[in-house]
Amino acid sequence: MDLWTIGTLLETAAGYLGGKGSTSPRLDAELLLAETLGFERIQLYTEFDRPLATGEVDRFRVLVARRAAHEPVAYIVGRTHFRHLELEVTPAVLIPRPETEELVDVALESLRRRPTWAPAPPSAAPLVADVGTGSGAIALSLAQEAGVAVLAIDSSAEALEVAARNAAATGLGELVRFCRADLLSDVPEGSLHLIVSNPPYVTSCDMSTLAPDIRLFEPRVALDAGPDGLDVIRRLLPQAARALRPGGAVVMEVGDRQAERVDALAREAGFPLVIVHKDLSQKDRIVEAVLPGVMTMTPADLDAARRDALVGALAAGAVIGVPTDTVYGIAAVWDSQAGVRRLFAAKGRSPGQPVAVLFASVDAIKEALPDLEPASVQVLEAMLPGPFTFIVSTDVPRPSLVGTADSLGVRVPDHPVLFRLLESLGVPLVATSANLSGGTDPATFADVDPRVLAHCSCAFVGAGEDATAGTASTVVDLRPLSVGAAPVVLREGAVSAATALDRIAALR
Repeated sequence: MDLWTIGTLLETAAGYLGGKGSTSPRLDAELLLAETLGFERIQLYTEFDRPLATGEVDRFRVLVARRAAHEPVAYIVGRTHFRHLELEVTPAVLIPRPETEELVDVALESLRRRPTWAPAPPSAAPLVADVGTGSGAIALSLAQEAGVAVLAIDSSAEALEVAARNAAATGLGELVRFCRADLLSDVPEGSLHLIVSNPPYVTSCDMSTLAPDIRLFEPRVALDAGPDGLDVIRRLLPQAARALRPGGAVVMEVGDRQAERVDALAREAGFPLVIVHKDLSQKDRIVEAVLPGVMTMTPADLDAARRDALVGALAAGAVIGVPTDTVYGIAAVWDSQAGVRRLFAAKGRSPGQPVAVLFASVDAIKEALPDLEPASVQVLEAMLPGPFTFIVSTDVPRPSLVGTADSLGVRVPDHPVLFRLLESLGVPLVATSANLSGGTDPATFADVDPRVLAHCSCAFVGAGEDATAGTASTVVDLRPLSVGAAPVVLREGAVSAATALDRIAALR
């Protein structure tokens, strides 16, 4: 052909690359021609019929020949996109994959649910680490989207040079520090809040089955993880357990069909809580493991920054530990479906056992539930605060596990720490005892099973105010009052059934 236009050259190159085994020949041709011409991809179509000079065609042919030999487009053009970033990539680093964007999503969700609690000055040591940073894609995304300082670790000096250039180019250099090390070997014990990693996880025998684009060009050291694909993960998990502070978490990308074995390795390393997340293909590809322990605080510790962090964490589905006037409990914000589900998961509680809602006052109950019946309001005003859970009729919308379709258990606990917390937050909390389902109710924070605490983002205590009755609240169903019948005690707890019913009868 004597005269090539953008359109005819794209069509010819796409057909040629498809014949050479490319799984995205048209896209490859567009990216390579845009690179040749210094265009954005959209310009190829706004100038679709533009004739091309001989030199432009020749330069394009060179790039197409490289792609036909299976060299990845990202290496040919020297860059790729990852989330909100454009990153330099070279054969010294893996090309970031879409699955790893999902890993970052899980890490960001973890940071929202489990904040670091205190904003750190730029000079402070990072509380988040990206192990095996490569191009810096994970570290830079966390820094950009969460505003956290990140320690980016890699054993390859060449990879760290690429990552450092990306940090400078994205303007995130002040938030990301680089360290050449073997995994977490140089990280002080108990210094990290979150570890994120996309480690090597391909089995040695599977290396030969990888697509030639990967097998021939991407760094083998970042892929090959030994006979079962777990050599690096097997070393990383114990190091993570040492480097993390109590309640810290590690989030890792793993290979398809590896999650169950990684779960077992994490538990062996001392992580009591392991959560497996599915990718967009519904495969178990991301493992989140949490150490025992939790940060404790009092309502007095909730300065503006911490209060905002707690409100954000609860909105993101956090579970927290709270003392009540009956037992030590765990709680989530009452209108968060994610938080309520986590609350049930922490206990192993059956969905058929709805949870009650804690309010700061009876006025707060009336404001949240404007459809309360007058007879119920009379009892609430007379007997709360106190060690009671009252079942009332209401049609106010809320998550499915909070009460039933037409009823809700409400409490106003008589405990100074919890009262101040509810007042500070200004939102009701769903709560239940902080024990595994069927286990003994914990009287104090010290009695709580570490497996339950691992679900908590923080736990509230108070000097000299931790003691509780050690007995669950007395549950009274007030719904019969609407038809003139006597209320029914569903569970006798801190107050005897007879005493509770006598007090209610005295109001009528």
